[in-house]
Amino acid sequence: MTWKNTAEQNAIIEWKGTHLVVNAFAGTGKTTTLVSYAEANPESRMLYLAYNRAVRDEAERRFPYNVECKTSHQLAWARFGKHFRDRLTASLRITDVARKLNTRHWPLARLALSGLNMFLCSADPEPGLIHLPSEDDRHGLDAGKILGAIQILWYEMSRTDSVFPVTHDTYLKMFQLSQPDLSKRWDTILFDEAQDANPVTSAFVLNQPCRVILFGDRYQQIYRFRGADNALNARQLAQADRLWLTASFRFGPEVARVANILLERAGEEKRVAGNGGQDAVVSDLPAGAEHITVLSRTVSGVIGSALTASLMEKKVFWVGGIEGYKTEELEDLYWFSADMPEKMQSPRLSRDYRDFDEYCSIAKATQDVEMNQAIRLLDDFFPLPQKLAIMRRQVVSHEKEAQVTVSTAHRSKGLEWSVVMLSEDFTDITDPLLSQEERQDETNLLYVAVTRARKTLVLNELMRWLSEAGEGDDENDAVMPDDTGEISGTE
Repeated sequence: MTWKNTAEQNAIIEWKGTHLVVNAFAGTGKTTTLVSYAEANPESRMLYLAYNRAVRDEAERRFPYNVECKTSHQLAWARFGKHFRDRLTASLRITDVARKLNTRHWPLARLALSGLNMFLCSADPEPGLIHLPSEDDRHGLDAGKILGAIQILWYEMSRTDSVFPVTHDTYLKMFQLSQPDLSKRWDTILFDEAQDANPVTSAFVLNQPCRVILFGDRYQQIYRFRGADNALNARQLAQADRLWLTASFRFGPEVARVANILLERAGEEKRVAGNGGQDAVVSDLPAGAEHITVLSRTVSGVIGSALTASLMEKKVFWVGGIEGYKTEELEDLYWFSADMPEKMQSPRLSRDYRDFDEYCSIAKATQDVEMNQAIRLLDDFFPLPQKLAIMRRQVVSHEKEAQVTVSTAHRSKGLEWSVVMLSEDFTDITDPLLSQEERQDETNLLYVAVTRARKTLVLNELMRWLSEAGEGDDENDAVMPDDTGEISGTE
């Protein structure tokens, strides 16, 4: 069977210009289109800029010879990173900061470290007041004193003759500030996942004199809490050409209908078309499914799903590896609740909370989703240490050996499965107390989770209610009833 490009794909492949922004809905053949564009322009020297190493490795297998695939850190390493090899660390410790500042004032050290990280992730040329935490979070410390501390740390980091530790973000920042001219090596830059771009990377990419094509889906922007910026809307692109990919080959019309409900709530007028064949959206897990993937909003939700599956003697695959979900912290919470600190692996809980009652009070007062989920797991899977031991025995390292895959929605981005089930821990996007930014972020995360399904999507209660509410104009004003059937947040 010969693959035939859509009219939308052909418009991109045949495009001639200097700046192009492609908004690509989930599963719309973004990478296939990029590869076709590269093949249609064999004389062009292209750089494909990937957001992580795994994506880069996959791209290297797919792109033709005229495309080099790199991450932004890989670009920066050749020019700056290699000179700091002996000082590299994954992240700065607060003790490193306090020692360099010659202070035992831990709030100052913490605020300086936070501000430094904000600066390193920004597009700004030097540390400034804009990188400081809000006034409420400064513990009464003078802004000038905090900024001075940040400037000292940056000076020490950027010196080649210093012994102060350097992070990977340090040499990337130095690369951006050097105003590199990538056009000396490449005439076209393919900037993937631009909706969640690091502002540092966006800054040097968008200032290139060569052709730049940005691909992304604004509704898959889910890392704003890390400082990610939507480069698709950058001011430098005001005059850029804009094209769309709206036909999804991942799923069919049923999953597309659910995705479109979320797109409408997000204010999008365009709709994704489900061209991936027959699919189904159901409320209950279909009998006889050989493999299912359960996606959760929280880490605690993932652990709960894994516990449930493991206690049913199912083999479980954890996306990213079980070690990334810090199950030992949940076990520590159990021993903390039992007032047995000697069995805890870390003193963090004892240091941060007077006792378990205070932990529960803070969880309730702040409505912290992770904390409340963790408390619920202690009740649902008592005694937890024994249940966690069973769970760990059911872990498999290869997904093909698993009957159940578990992941957070964040980690699921870029992946897909035949059968996807949504956990009940996703944030209620109809909650009137959410800020506009929070509502957008949580809607995006639901959209990412929903669009991981190829053949069957099992809805949670929230998505069932939104689906039944329909796609009418009044839907965006609707509020989901609480457990009593009452409408929450209204008079």
